[in-house]
Amino acid sequence: MNKKWKVGITVLVGLTVLSGGLLFFVFAKVGAFFDETYEPIQVPDVKKENEKTTDDTIHILLMGVDERPHDKGRPDVMMVVEIDPKSDSTKVVSLPRDTKVSIPGRDESTKLNHTYTYGGTSLTVQTVQQLLDVKIDYYAKVNMNGFEEVIKEVGELTIDNELDFSFDGYHFAKGELTLSPDEALAYVRMRKQDPMGDEGRNERQRKVIKASVDKLLNQKDYGKILELLDTVSPYLQWNIQEKNLKELYTNYSHAMKQMESSELPGEGKLAEDGLWYFIAEDPEEIFEDAESETNS
Repeated sequence: MNKKWKVGITVLVGLTVLSGGLLFFVFAKVGAFFDETYEPIQVPDVKKENEKTTDDTIHILLMGVDERPHDKGRPDVMMVVEIDPKSDSTKVVSLPRDTKVSIPGRDESTKLNHTYTYGGTSLTVQTVQQLLDVKIDYYAKVNMNGFEEVIKEVGELTIDNELDFSFDGYHFAKGELTLSPDEALAYVRMRKQDPMGDEGRNERQRKVIKASVDKLLNQKDYGKILELLDTVSPYLQWNIQEKNLKELYTNYSHAMKQMESSELPGEGKLAEDGLWYFIAEDPEEIFEDAESETNS
């Protein structure tokens, strides 16, 4: 056999073995990631007269929980994401943690983030479903320490800043900014200087999350993606399996590139019990309005 052919075949066999080993490593890594992070919950089915007739639109509850050793913690950040492939758009609605809600199955009210203390993720999901009158298809809960690690792993982010301020030794001018991971974390932490308070901070959090999603959706470096899986897995719990994520990526990733963000409408008030609550205004209409605008 010609020497060049021998060399060529040897190289081809070597690449085939290497590729097979690499694929096995990738599949094993991905499988381990879902084994470590998958956490199903029991939530009663939502049956409503005004339930959407299509199964295309989905809702995902995102929670950032400040958990510490021996402390269950409470969600500091809560958002509901509505992904609608028919309108090719995604809507992200921030839910103030002080939102006054009725606890499902109990004749009492409390702050939204307190439901996590009472009944964990399951009760929080039920409460959000009742508040917004939608079915939560999936949830994702991230320890806030994990949020910091993810931002560091994602790298530089470009956002459009609407408030000129300084915080943690960084200055954020109005306009388009490219933020390092440390700058991005400072950008979302600031609250007291913002004239909109928690609402302003929530808006900045949404900007950073959107920029992160955009960057990840365009990520072509699979080694970087695998590094991100290793970073996220200790801090993440969700009821999404590998097959669900493949479906989301295949059918919904394009809609996720057209992202609109907003805050649950309402205002803060001091209640008779002496506690400060955010009183939501017609929360069950927040997603219906978007749907009617799409169909008009």
